[in-house]
Amino acid sequence: MRPLAVLNAIVFGSAAAITFGLGGVLVIFLILQGQYPQMRAEFPVLVRSSALFALLAAVSGASLLGMLKARRWRWLAHAAMWLVVAGITAFYWPR
Repeated sequence: MRPLAVLNAIVFGSAAAITFGLGGVLVIFLILQGQYPQMRAEFPVLVRSSALFALLAAVSGASLLGMLKARRWRWLAHAAMWLVVAGITAFYWPR
């Protein structure tokens, strides 16, 4: 496997694992929201984080597929993956 494909696989696997974990927390929040009203304040942040990492998983998965199958659009998908990574970094960077 090429080095960029390995890097793509690492990003994709990490994003998929984070998305899965946040999705599980989202389900728990939905179940317990009626019993613990203080969770309502954190719910929008959780949904936004879940959506961002789901987007990263989708884009990095497409990039990985393009790299492994040597498609013409693989460099565009790879650049999109890094743009999403940079966007998530800018969004979560401590201020």
